[in-house]
Amino acid sequence: MISVLQDWRELGECIETLQRDRLPLHTTPQKNWDHFILRRALAGLEPSASIADLGCGHGLTLEFLRRQGFENLLGIDLSIGWRLRAREALTMYRERRFTRPYRILRGSISESSIAESSISLALSISTIEHGVDIDRFLADSFRILKPGARLFVTTDYWGDKIEVPDSIRAFGMPWRIFDKEQISRLLDSAARIGFEPNEDPIPDCSGAPVVWQGFAYTFIALLLRKPPSRSPHQGNGR
Repeated sequence: MISVLQDWRELGECIETLQRDRLPLHTTPQKNWDHFILRRALAGLEPSASIADLGCGHGLTLEFLRRQGFENLLGIDLSIGWRLRAREALTMYRERRFTRPYRILRGSISESSIAESSISLALSISTIEHGVDIDRFLADSFRILKPGARLFVTTDYWGDKIEVPDSIRAFGMPWRIFDKEQISRLLDSAARIGFEPNEDPIPDCSGAPVVWQGFAYTFIALLLRKPPSRSPHQGNGR
């Protein structure tokens, strides 16, 4: 699955749906599209499914998942800020619970301490554009996923190349806007690492509903799948 946020009208429809379903909205309006598309990746998962948020930031996606009934949530980020800890504490107070609503790890999403083949769904919302080594990220995501599990990724995107000066930083790290050629290379790398090959075309962009640092662009969402384990009867074709 490959999706591209096309315009504000599409975004408005996403926000309206999330509101109607009584789900929390993201503080950045455009990222409600990411959460809306994420719900497709959640299809078929049990509440006990292990979900890892790679680059969990302030925990907004973790809370979005928790509000949908998912219980086995893990977030990892290079730094764990006070907003995430405050959100945890407030949740525990409001719900009179004595256990944390999700597990949090400090570390790299390209070389994590998450156990091999332990995750039912890994996701990364607007993170890989911030100086992430894509091949290492994909390889570690593949490692932690269970056979048949999926990786959901969103990132900044525009079909044509947009040159971002090195002087522009985000969260103290480099920032880039992926173009169509770079996304194609990412998909090729994913297939070499072992993810199922992508067969969907990359959609064209019809609008630029995201503006930051003077650049207008949009978001793209990718859903990759680790192949299931072969059964003992499949063999190798011999």
